[in-house]
Amino acid sequence: MTTQQLEITVSDHQPAVVVALRGELDIASGDTLRRAIRNLVRQGRVRIVVDASGLRFCDSCGLEALLDARDDIEKAAGCMRLTGVHGILKIVLEATRLRDTFVIDGTPVEAVAAMVLSASQDVSMV
Repeated sequence: MTTQQLEITVSDHQPAVVVALRGELDIASGDTLRRAIRNLVRQGRVRIVVDASGLRFCDSCGLEALLDARDDIEKAAGCMRLTGVHGILKIVLEATRLRDTFVIDGTPVEAVAAMVLSASQDVSMV
């Protein structure tokens, strides 16, 4: 899925899906991310890692799209983890004091591993 400013690549890494973002996440592309996440949630894919390592820009509208994505996933009893937070996204998260609103891992591999561990703990509690 792509707009002129944002490219979204979805890859399956059971039990999670990695949504890699490349380009700019802003007012022009936020709805593209929202649609991609909502489509995954409708498919029952609610363990989602958003890899922001390819973002070169994110403004407050992009941050709002990430918050909306997180809310949609949590409403479906899922979880979202961010990875690759750097540059302007890191600055925006810190400036708005929303950094702790997201679970942030260094890499998609670390985030998927955490979700695998979480899924196995969920099963063992049943």
